[in-house]
Amino acid sequence: MSKRVIVCADDYGFDVDVSEGILDCVDAGMVSAVSCMTLSPHWPAQAKAIASRQQADFGLHLDVNEFADYAPGRSLSSWIVAAYAQQISMKEARQWVDAQLNAFEDCAGVAPRFVDGHQHVHQLPVLRSAVIDAISTRYGTACALRDCRPRHWRGGKAQLIGLLGARSLGRAAKRNGLLLNRDFAGVYDFSTSQPYGDRVANWMATLDDAGMLMTHPSRTSGASAGHDTIRAARQSEHAWWLSPAAKALLVRLEITVVRFDALNR
Repeated sequence: MSKRVIVCADDYGFDVDVSEGILDCVDAGMVSAVSCMTLSPHWPAQAKAIASRQQADFGLHLDVNEFADYAPGRSLSSWIVAAYAQQISMKEARQWVDAQLNAFEDCAGVAPRFVDGHQHVHQLPVLRSAVIDAISTRYGTACALRDCRPRHWRGGKAQLIGLLGARSLGRAAKRNGLLLNRDFAGVYDFSTSQPYGDRVANWMATLDDAGMLMTHPSRTSGASAGHDTIRAARQSEHAWWLSPAAKALLVRLEITVVRFDALNR
């Protein structure tokens, strides 16, 4: 029996190269979910491409530390500390989530199919409560969530991310009847020292059925905006997903790239 895997590309809207690179992978049938950064100045223009691509789910990539100005200069580690110290108010967090959901709907013309977070912030205390409250109120059970827990050992970084609130997020999501992926892979240090295809082969072989593999593809046209520390990794990922080796791997491992709805079957 074929194993179902959601391949989710993060950071749509980050800039033109990232957005177009992700669409290349969607059009090739290799990416089935796309996380969108609705605070990016590029989002309104890039949102127009969503309507013509029914083969993938498009969702909100909740952002508090990239294009957001909620706490200028606050690092990811500072957000983690603030969340666990309950220094973020639920009222503010809900306003942030609603504003980004509104921007998604206003520009894309549809509701997001799922929500996750830039650098996985959607699973942090307070933020996760705001996310679940917002999507349950606005969409009922029609909006899924990303679960960042790896069900198998995939390195210390992946394990740490999963420990930053994924279990609590999962429990709350299930109480509200929200759909979740059942395994998570794709975390690495963005080093290009190891071929990306080798990493994907290891992840795909160990992913449970109904799991998710996260990726960050980008084109190389030179139209990139601003500083991006993982640009080389993005370009490597893009090249691999469009290679014959990618499709051959899926065939060999009997993997079907699916959208969130397929997880209910």
